[in-house]
Amino acid sequence: MMGNAGSRFGTTIQSNSILGAGMVLAAALVIAGCGGGGTSSPTAVLPTPSSISGTAAKGLIKQAKVLACRIVNGAPEPDASCASGTTGADGSYSVVFSDGYTGPAMIKVMPGTSSMMADETTGTDIPYSMTMRAVVPAVSGTTTVYVTPFSEMAASAVSTTTIDATKISQSIAAVQSAMSSLGIDLSVMPMVDLKNSGSNSTLLTMQSNMVKQLGRVAMAAKNSSLLTDASGVPCNASATSTSQQMACVVAAMAGVMNSYVTSDTTKVANMMAALTAQNVTNISMPVMKTDGTVAMIATDMTSAASMQSAMQNAGMTVNNAANTVNVMMGGMH
Repeated sequence: MMGNAGSRFGTTIQSNSILGAGMVLAAALVIAGCGGGGTSSPTAVLPTPSSISGTAAKGLIKQAKVLACRIVNGAPEPDASCASGTTGADGSYSVVFSDGYTGPAMIKVMPGTSSMMADETTGTDIPYSMTMRAVVPAVSGTTTVYVTPFSEMAASAVSTTTIDATKISQSIAAVQSAMSSLGIDLSVMPMVDLKNSGSNSTLLTMQSNMVKQLGRVAMAAKNSSLLTDASGVPCNASATSTSQQMACVVAAMAGVMNSYVTSDTTKVANMMAALTAQNVTNISMPVMKTDGTVAMIATDMTSAASMQSAMQNAGMTVNNAANTVNVMMGGMH
């Protein structure tokens, strides 16, 4: 009996010895894999990318170059260092900072060889030949920024000083204050988005108002002599193309801001007179339909019946369109 017990103990000891040797060998191999006994380098932690996305519109701007530029030492970094992208056929864009940048930034929408923009007064595309900008106080994981003539006003205003997050916020507030009688809010999408906002009549009203005011800008470019270029020549002067007229009006609107917190009262008065004189009775309204496609729908934005027809054509039910348009008509300026 003792012999059998000794045999069993001997087998256990031998097995443990083999296991221990195996563990030592495995540890040696791990150390060798880490540099033959030297200290191992820590694994690099990659930053989480941050991004800016949105829509660029004077009318919708297509196939334009988009730069998202960090604000460095009070100014936008050189274009070559900026994150870049391109606007789509619906004016949308998305640009990624691979380094996870979270500071203030300037977005530039610049013309390329095939860049076009929608002319809301005709529903046709025309060459996009200017640069429009927007500024944002801070970039987060995903930041939405809309680039319009109104955002260009804020970018132009803050560019008169050393740029930082606080001054960007102040410039945006100053522009919205100057444009308050038209209900301008730079955070509002310049398109009626039924796909993502179809159940939110308040947001749809704000989007419709933004579209209406952009329509007024397009109309003023062609019809008003109150907005002029730097030499005092009216933007709607004869022998100028529609693209030139649009670019002239955008620059004239930006010129009403004489600092990041103040505006020129005379220029503001002329701008407002030029815009409010436009009766938006026949505009090609950009709408993201309920199925996610984007259409330019000819609409009389002063008529509830026309607006309801446009909403139904974009996929809303009759009842929802009637209820939504009732709110829209009371909220547009």
